Amino acid sequence: MATATVVEYGFEQVQHRTHEGIHAAGEFFDRELTEAEAWRLIDDRDRMPPVEVRPQERRDNARTALMEALTASGHESVVEISGTLGEINAQVLRRLLNGWDESLPQHELARRFAELCNELVIQRVHWAIVEGLLPSDTEVLEISDYPEALRGAQLGYRDSNKKGMVRSTGLHSLGKGQYARVIKQISRSNSSRASTFGFLRACNVEPRQDVPDDIAALQPLVYSRCDYPDGDVDIMRRLDWHAGPGVLYGDTGARTQKHPSYEELRQESLRREQEVACYVEGLAKLEEQLDDMLTRGVITSYDQMELYTEEVSRILDAICTLSPDYAEDTFGAQSVPIFEEAGWLAAHGRYSEAQVLLEANSYLKNAVTFCGVTISIKEAQEKGLNVNSFGELIDQGLSAEDRFGPLVFECKFGHVNHRKPGELLQECRVASCPKGSVGCGSSTPQKTNAPSWQESLWSKPNRKNSAAKRHERASHIGKRALAG
Repeated sequence: MATATVVEYGFEQVQHRTHEGIHAAGEFFDRELTEAEAWRLIDDRDRMPPVEVRPQERRDNARTALMEALTASGHESVVEISGTLGEINAQVLRRLLNGWDESLPQHELARRFAELCNELVIQRVHWAIVEGLLPSDTEVLEISDYPEALRGAQLGYRDSNKKGMVRSTGLHSLGKGQYARVIKQISRSNSSRASTFGFLRACNVEPRQDVPDDIAALQPLVYSRCDYPDGDVDIMRRLDWHAGPGVLYGDTGARTQKHPSYEELRQESLRREQEVACYVEGLAKLEEQLDDMLTRGVITSYDQMELYTEEVSRILDAICTLSPDYAEDTFGAQSVPIFEEAGWLAAHGRYSEAQVLLEANSYLKNAVTFCGVTISIKEAQEKGLNVNSFGELIDQGLSAEDRFGPLVFECKFGHVNHRKPGELLQECRVASCPKGSVGCGSSTPQKTNAPSWQESLWSKPNRKNSAAKRHERASHIGKRALAG
């Protein structure tokens, strides 16, 4: 098999020109039947029974909302949804149907319809795994490209770098009829047909011509981790290769220097998420409170969205103040010196000055919108809302700890130092203090331990007999009419 090798920026890419073992889901499932089922669900969505949102889903929502804003590309998010297969499927379907809003632009509705169809494919694949018709390592791949037609629409798409996603969904058995759906997603820049269509054609998958490019890219693919042991990371490698020489997570040039290598992506992503972990629980509780208030008619859906979004924005301000490295991806390069100054002020207890600086530069709104009226954080808290002021969020960040102790502390000479979770410092980072002024010991970063079941998912399966498995899988699918 022909290969191409590119060595750039200290990392090596060895990619295949053809990608065996990746199939269009349309080979196994009738697209027209899937679309008909999706329309039926949309029509019946108001008659479907409510599905309880579990605390873990709310924490995942909070973590994802923060990391999506803080990282433009080169970050992997991992979400686990546990329960019986029926419970998992109902939970995801309910979330997608809740997002169906006829007032959205037609292009956005077309994307959401495609994602709903993909979910029905995922459910069929997972039932086939449970019934023994597909190997347990079968995953569904989705490529979500930047929608050029929605530029400036303020629907959560990142226009500045044309952000897109590579998403892989698998199923892990927990025993006794319980499962974990594992969704792994990597962000990338400049996500467009330039790399995606080349990748699809290398999989012998011809993109649809009757829909816009980004919707054509969303067609689901099926593959086995026996063939692609690193799952979404292996797919990202190949997309980068199709984008051209020296591309890493869709970026080129100096941007690649800021990214972890493919091999380090998962560890670095977990470390980043540990940095924001102190804000996740509070944001999850706010979502729960707002859902309850909406159900009781206390607030409108607009109020719900505004209150949640404003809290997320204040948290982002606090994170970028404490860790200005995030400012460029979150607010743009022009914001970095402002957040560096705000960080210095906050580290020395001068919160009000940091707040004034950010407000003066339109990076902070230290107030909330409640029932169409702008009120102070204190007034909102007196009304029982679980929101926080900028100063309170800074305190939460400063008090964050890991197994080694506080992440923000003073050296023996009074300089305020920041360290990353799992990292130990040997010397003061602020000034040229004598060695030993920081008593953390070795400065070697410590490896983050992932949950044991995630480690098993990320381990590399045996490639032996992978071709035979593909033939066996195709035979099983052909014998059973899974499209029904």
